[in-house]
Amino acid sequence: MTNTSNAPQSTSILIVDDTKFSSALIQRMLQSAGFRDIRIADNAIDALDALKQRPAELLLADWLMPGMDGLELTQLVRELNRRQNHFTYVMLLTAKEDDAAMQQAFAQGVDDFIGKTQLKTQLQARVHAGQRLSRLHNSLLERERQLKEQFRVVTRMNRLDAATGLGNAQFIRQQLERGLLQMKGRAGHLGLVLCRLDNLAELEQRYGRALKKEIIRQASQRLKEHSRPLDDIARLGENTLGLLFYGPGDSVASQALIRRLDQAIFTKAYSTSAGFVTLSGCIQLDLVDSRQALPDTADWMLEQAMLRLNDIPADQRQALHLWRGNRSA
Repeated sequence: MTNTSNAPQSTSILIVDDTKFSSALIQRMLQSAGFRDIRIADNAIDALDALKQRPAELLLADWLMPGMDGLELTQLVRELNRRQNHFTYVMLLTAKEDDAAMQQAFAQGVDDFIGKTQLKTQLQARVHAGQRLSRLHNSLLERERQLKEQFRVVTRMNRLDAATGLGNAQFIRQQLERGLLQMKGRAGHLGLVLCRLDNLAELEQRYGRALKKEIIRQASQRLKEHSRPLDDIARLGENTLGLLFYGPGDSVASQALIRRLDQAIFTKAYSTSAGFVTLSGCIQLDLVDSRQALPDTADWMLEQAMLRLNDIPADQRQALHLWRGNRSA
């Protein structure tokens, strides 16, 4: 969680200097200003290890160090920050105080730099300013993370049917698109089962909305019971349930699924609060074989499947369609 307090005691600072006397001096100056969470590293490698273990809000590093200098360290810190979704305010300590050095430092991602001759007069004030900027930047990063999480939750909820907890039409459309992409260049088949529940309105009028919800939930559960763990199940509309499956090899065995679902959903009665009731309707199976031309888009396939489902007469219980590109047989 982002620390929103501006108290110096809660600010995490890492000092990197190969000269122990210099780092000890800086530490004492910061402690006298109230800062307590101060770590010290003798070189850039140790500093990176320390930041990987626990990020710092401020990094005070000597520009000139053996092995890896402050500018190189800054670039690696920025890369680490991106991975950690964190911001570290980087201040370089240097004897270089000319404009060219300043431009070079800022171009490499340094936030501030202070001449060693100015430590006594400017260090504490500059660190306080860096603390405020670091807190602000990290609070914005945290807010961005929260917004992304909220968006993820809303997106997930937008793909769910509230009454059944199943996916909705948007969910099945996305899964169908993934399935069609998966079939390209691979042997196998994809099946889209649509179940039209015809007498839901009649049952609601006779027994009430609560019983209608019971029936929908039970029918959804039966659909789940006759599916495989990796199959996708959804409620695509007020009276339509869907099942999407993918399988390797020939699709002949999959065609027996339509008969099993017909028996489970429309033949077997439902035990409800109003007694036993039965559903009437029809089941349609759309099969796509990888040996044939695939539908151009998932939207097109789903749209055509829904149109055909609605055209099935009331006295017909089952329908099978084999896709030939953007046509079906």
